[in-house]
Amino acid sequence: MNFIDKSADALAVSIRKNNPNAASQAVLFYALSLLINISLTIITVIVICSITGHLAKALLIIVVYTLLRFVSGGAHLSSSLACCIASSVIFITASHVEYDFYYIGLILNSAALLILLKTAPQGIENISRIDKKYYPLLKLFSVIIVASNYYFQLDFLSTAFFIQALHTTKLFENTIHYVERRVTP
Repeated sequence: MNFIDKSADALAVSIRKNNPNAASQAVLFYALSLLINISLTIITVIVICSITGHLAKALLIIVVYTLLRFVSGGAHLSSSLACCIASSVIFITASHVEYDFYYIGLILNSAALLILLKTAPQGIENISRIDKKYYPLLKLFSVIIVASNYYFQLDFLSTAFFIQALHTTKLFENTIHYVERRVTP
């Protein structure tokens, strides 16, 4: 158990001990581990990108990437710590990448659009309460978000969108599961 899960578990036990009417320990643990994970990721990204002068890009990436991830789904890591580290690396890397949109950005944006047209939404069945009849709308929202970057032409968003689109592919999901099986004792 990593320190995020240990902290969430300790807080859940404390809340249940001090308030017997609170949600179950399992529900509290899940909510608290998610809250700690998100908070730690955002704080890490803000601190690093403030130091490097890329804070505005990082904040935009956090908001837009999270929105795209919500509507397009994608593979999930089994460890909250691994998720925190991976998310931080994605946000920090994407906010520091610089290239001409009309070359690499256009290619990455188009690739993301094509991938999401085929795969979105992916892997949200057991995580989201959104009815399957709304999945075509989620796909449409995913495509609209990525297509909007043809107007804004932001290189760092092309990078973020491409990375998120990869998360929706079976190859990426299988790779994550393979790596996790190899790393987990």
